[in-house]
Amino acid sequence: MSITNTKTYLLFQPDNFFSKNPVVSIRQLIKTPEGMATGEQPLSRPQLRTWFKSFNDDSVKSLLGMNPPELQKVKAMLSEQARFIRDEKLKKQTVKNAYRKHIYMLAATIRRQPISDWHHTIVTENKRMQTVRCSFHPYPVELICHIERKNGSDHIGLYIEMGQTRFPLNRFQHYHFFLEYENCYYQLSPKSYQALDWLNQQQLENIGDAITIQNIVKKLAEWQIKVEQEHLSDAELLVTIPQSQVLLSEISGAFLKLEPQFVYEGIIVEGPFKPIYKTTIGDKTIHIQRHKEKEEELTLFLQSLHKKFSEQRNGFFYLSFSDAQKKSWFLKTYHLLLEKNIDLKGIDLLKHFRYSPHTAETTVVKQSTETDFIFLELLVKFGKEQVPLSNLQKALLNGQKAVMLKDGSLGVLGDNWLQQYGLMLKHGRIEKNVLRVARWLELGEATEESTDGIIKTGIQSAWFSKWKQWEKQEKELYPLPSGLQVKELRPYQRRGYEWLRLLAEVGASACLADDMGLGKTLQTIAFLLYKIEANPQDRHLVVAPASLLYNWLKELEKFAPGVKATVLHGTQRDTESLKGTDIQVFITSYGVMRQDIHLLEAIVWDTIVLDESHHIKNSQAQTTRAAWQLTAKTKIALSGTPIMNSTADLHSQMHFLMPGLLGSSEFFKKEYTLPIEQQANEEKAAVLQKLIRPFLLRRTKTQVAKDLPERTESVLWCEMGADQRSAYETIKESIRSNIFTEIQAKGLNKGKLSVLAGLTKLRQLCNSAELVKDEDVFCYDSVKTKVLINELNCIIPQHRALVFSQFTSMLDLLERDLGKAGIRFLRLDGQTAIKERQELVNTFQSEDTDVSVFLISLKAGNTGLTLTKADYVFLFDPWWNTSVENQAIDRTHRIGQQHQVFAYRLICRNSIEEKIIRLAGRKKQLSDDLITADESLVKGLTLEDLAYLLE
Repeated sequence: MSITNTKTYLLFQPDNFFSKNPVVSIRQLIKTPEGMATGEQPLSRPQLRTWFKSFNDDSVKSLLGMNPPELQKVKAMLSEQARFIRDEKLKKQTVKNAYRKHIYMLAATIRRQPISDWHHTIVTENKRMQTVRCSFHPYPVELICHIERKNGSDHIGLYIEMGQTRFPLNRFQHYHFFLEYENCYYQLSPKSYQALDWLNQQQLENIGDAITIQNIVKKLAEWQIKVEQEHLSDAELLVTIPQSQVLLSEISGAFLKLEPQFVYEGIIVEGPFKPIYKTTIGDKTIHIQRHKEKEEELTLFLQSLHKKFSEQRNGFFYLSFSDAQKKSWFLKTYHLLLEKNIDLKGIDLLKHFRYSPHTAETTVVKQSTETDFIFLELLVKFGKEQVPLSNLQKALLNGQKAVMLKDGSLGVLGDNWLQQYGLMLKHGRIEKNVLRVARWLELGEATEESTDGIIKTGIQSAWFSKWKQWEKQEKELYPLPSGLQVKELRPYQRRGYEWLRLLAEVGASACLADDMGLGKTLQTIAFLLYKIEANPQDRHLVVAPASLLYNWLKELEKFAPGVKATVLHGTQRDTESLKGTDIQVFITSYGVMRQDIHLLEAIVWDTIVLDESHHIKNSQAQTTRAAWQLTAKTKIALSGTPIMNSTADLHSQMHFLMPGLLGSSEFFKKEYTLPIEQQANEEKAAVLQKLIRPFLLRRTKTQVAKDLPERTESVLWCEMGADQRSAYETIKESIRSNIFTEIQAKGLNKGKLSVLAGLTKLRQLCNSAELVKDEDVFCYDSVKTKVLINELNCIIPQHRALVFSQFTSMLDLLERDLGKAGIRFLRLDGQTAIKERQELVNTFQSEDTDVSVFLISLKAGNTGLTLTKADYVFLFDPWWNTSVENQAIDRTHRIGQQHQVFAYRLICRNSIEEKIIRLAGRKKQLSDDLITADESLVKGLTLEDLAYLLE
């Protein structure tokens, strides 16, 4: 046979990884007169050097390392290194892992070889073997996991991501570390290889159980594999219009870089557009729906700023420093961005641009005062150049400490200037060169009347002297009103009264935020009485929850019997009385205030009191907007919890008290809420605390009521009987099956109502099997009722007790069973008329009554009641929200209590109640933050939590 032509190439055989056959060999295609012939031979250094001259020494060495004899040597060496491991199973796994890693690294050298003449063998459509050319993708690819919904159940969908593009995994042939598609090989990244290797051992097509899927997701997290599971996750979808932002920086000390960014509720998004941007803040997953038009608007605008930008496709734009400074391009661009309200970041970090030798000189040309606001005409100059206040404000709001001047230099805003002017420029409103700021903005920093201060508050030095005395508690500043019917105020109560008087003296308002039970109402009544005695003809308004209206009337009658007060409530309310001068204090509800705002806003009240002021924490609510329309010389907000869910709650209440102090709600959110809550920014928190410190007074029981009797909290563990336990376990299994079936069909977010309904039913079973009406439980047992009656029989009539339940239907059953046991009781729930509430309280508090038990629904009775004759509290169905329960206990553990208070939570062992308590311990922050309804609980539950609760 005479050879006329020979073609030599490398043959890649990926099936041979981890076998004794070669992965790479030399294949020759020989053309002879008789036809085509093939020859194959193992790799050797001489042949590689002969046939593939482009290979360097490292390439040759790596390829030779793929020969089976060389791999056997490596395996023997690894086994020798692991000989000291005694555990045989661990030893084998260690050798296996090390060997796989070695093979992976050798495989990586294959895709990096500097030749294009690779071949592999494929099976054609007619089942014949054929050798064809192949290639290698130069970079590793990543595995992506997507939870897909198919025919009502969940399945794992696997994809391969290459840059911004992804393809279904089933499109590829899989060979250990490599995937092949259309004769191109893609090497998996190490973590993707390990994850896919593990996933291939699972029966993915048969997985439909949400819990199993969640376990897979958890396992994939160990390899940091991206998992997309919108329909299963607790992700919060954020839909908002972003604020456009440009980040300025320098590249290699030679180029100015402009990078477009988009700020969605404080979260910075950048990079190529995708419909959904996913991020995690703390333990919360957030999906941001990106605004394509707004983002394209900024990108196209930046692209139009310079002819060179139209050619740049990197997601950012750059110019040489010389181009940026030609014809004052950067200076013009800077001002253009400011005019278009595009935030600028990073300008004060630029090193290439020169800084102005001048410092900021500021002159107050004119100052005037109008109600709550001061108007300042300011001139700020660097040398001879005057800088517009709007430019300064935008720079400060962007966190910058420099502003660009007309000559292209940067004017530095020094620390002294920022301390003196920064806060009021950020909080103020600017019209031309006039700055409007809240009159009280600098009171937190003021120590005395100063002629050098920027804001002239008009407060005299004598007042500051009294303020210092009050802070030091040196002596009593003011006498108590003569008509106050109380022997004496506690020292901290007197300080609260004096604090209210001090602020009112200079026209400021206040938020009294003492713990529940410390006498906020009494301190406020003392202040109202002082005002009434000074000017009997003035009128005052108290707005409170409807359940507390007659409590306020009763307290006024008790402590200030000389005050003419009336309740303005109900469909028959006497609105004509608002026109007269006989009534000094009107007491109304938030609902009536909202309905009658056209009447109430027409009156200039001397004092307005909002009790439980967190009712106006939502700045968008009609009730809040109505409260903001009211005018008064003095406004007082009372709340034991002014911040319930977010620092944003504080803004609307402070805006009612002192408009403008904290800026607009949008400004407050950007400047304080998002940095404090998302970034734990201590500097912003300190500034906010300093701003509100003079106007918000909070004392806790542990601080000021050291003489309050001790409070002991315990758990009364209850063991269900056989019948009740059987009913509980049967219903639990049914609920578990139904809940997870619905989660599979709808996802966790949409299935949360079913979760809450299921958990509620299990709670009812813990209370009494009779509460569950829609199940055949064939049981009427209630171990809790037996335990409660036994406890009550041990303590009455020597003691009195409050029994709280969230379920009014449970109160119905307790009424029946207490009656059978001969125990006398009273009952209060949401159906109890407002006037009757106070009558019931009076009866229970009376020395003459023989009633020792008060049944109260948790929602109707956790605020506004003083029941200090009780020294025992039983929480019949304790739950997640310990804040609400503590408020219930505070009905008796408050000023006026003479005895130690014992609070008991009745909890069934091995039940949903016990597990919730343990889960709350693991999620303490969530537990502390939940102040509202039970729906809030479900927001914090994961599938893992549900599996634990229902196991």
